[in-house]
Amino acid sequence: QMVESAMNSSSQLSGRAERLSSAVSNFRLRQGSADEALALVRKAVEMYRRNGHSALEQITDAANGLSDRDMYVFAFDRGGIYRAFAGKADKVGTSVREVPGVDGDKLVRDAFDQAAHGGGWVDYQFVNPQTQATDLKSSYVEAVTPDLVLGCGVYKSRGKASGALVIDMSMQGLREQQRLKLADVLPGAAT
Repeated sequence: QMVESAMNSSSQLSGRAERLSSAVSNFRLRQGSADEALALVRKAVEMYRRNGHSALEQITDAANGLSDRDMYVFAFDRGGIYRAFAGKADKVGTSVREVPGVDGDKLVRDAFDQAAHGGGWVDYQFVNPQTQATDLKSSYVEAVTPDLVLGCGVYKSRGKASGALVIDMSMQGLREQQRLKLADVLPGAAT
């Protein structure tokens, strides 16, 4: 009967873990995810393909939904000059080389290297405007012309507490609880 009770408890904990996993998967974090950044870039690229150069104004217009939480679509040319910046028209015409904490030359070079291969992720240091700390950021970039890339980034250093890790940590905790409960009724089961 003790074994049956332990198995029942274990089954209940597994059910709770599945419900927790399902609930956490619907959380909207304060920071954006890589998948969300990629989706914003793809939306902007499609907008550029439909509307050409005039899409840069549309990308910059906050009403077009290309900025979300700490994510924003940007466009810069080979000179590192922003040609679009979602939600912040005052950034258009400024240089990525002027951004504090960013190695602008390296960022431009890496972005166009990735773009030449069909697009990809570029890592760089960036002063987080919310914390004023220098964080690692990763931006997905894609070329829309040989001299213009669109991109959107996410903070990597804060992203370690993302939903997937929370789920994993919760599942580990529940497994530990199951193991300890089983050890209460079956000596030696905790090892």
